[in-house]
Amino acid sequence: MANYYSLGTWYGEPVSTIMYSLASELGREDNDLLWLAIVGVSSNELYGRRITSMKDTSPAREKAILLLLRDEVRRLNPPALVDSGSAAPTSTSLHAIAKGPNDKSIRLSPEFRFMLIRHWSLYESMLHSSYLGTKLRLYSELGKKKLHKLLAKMGFSLAQSKQTYTHMDIDLKRTLREKIQSVAKLYGLEELVIEGFVRSWGWKAVLSAGDVGAIVSGIMEIGYEGKTVHKRAALLNKQDSKLSDLDMESQLALEEKLEKEEEEEWVSNWFGAWDALEK
Repeated sequence: MANYYSLGTWYGEPVSTIMYSLASELGREDNDLLWLAIVGVSSNELYGRRITSMKDTSPAREKAILLLLRDEVRRLNPPALVDSGSAAPTSTSLHAIAKGPNDKSIRLSPEFRFMLIRHWSLYESMLHSSYLGTKLRLYSELGKKKLHKLLAKMGFSLAQSKQTYTHMDIDLKRTLREKIQSVAKLYGLEELVIEGFVRSWGWKAVLSAGDVGAIVSGIMEIGYEGKTVHKRAALLNKQDSKLSDLDMESQLALEEKLEKEEEEEWVSNWFGAWDALEK
């Protein structure tokens, strides 16, 4: 028993990739299933859950899964041919756009290890990044000063960085990757840009797998617009104010009622997250 607990924490392969493997065996794989598999792996990466096993703690299994997913993306989403008949070169841009109103393709795309950068400001995205948070210790005032210095060395003012990313100057966005990589080594941020995945939904949106993982996880944890958190806080306040005035039997009944309501909220959030994935 002691040997088992001394092994520490480890995480297995996501269910989404297992399901994709089963679909492939049956010849029923498609882009929708592939995207769900990618989101599952990206969610693990978002929360630092490295795919290992109880016997082997090396990241070899995770690397093998990522290589397989990249091969599947290339197989199911071949690049368009140019006039010469050869395949168009793979884009290295961080700002992928849809190729048409019916484009539902998945593509490989360099991605920053920032959270929701396409939907936030650059500053907020960096400030809430788990990767930067641990590297720069952004939970402290000294860490925030390091972030400000990093942006200054890149040539980005705080005013520019706090603009909504979609409204930032296009020249700043085009040079962002180059500027970040020029100062990354000074702060020990060698893995700040990784090869990720994005998918288009026509002209509606282009989302990265990491962003989808963050959004869906947020829906599961707090519900839409944080309603679960607000309701849970209200229930706890209600519980604290009433328990002192109740006898033991009534206290247990109230606690049981509150636990049931909380469980119903979790179930509702789970289905909400599922619906978000389908949309």
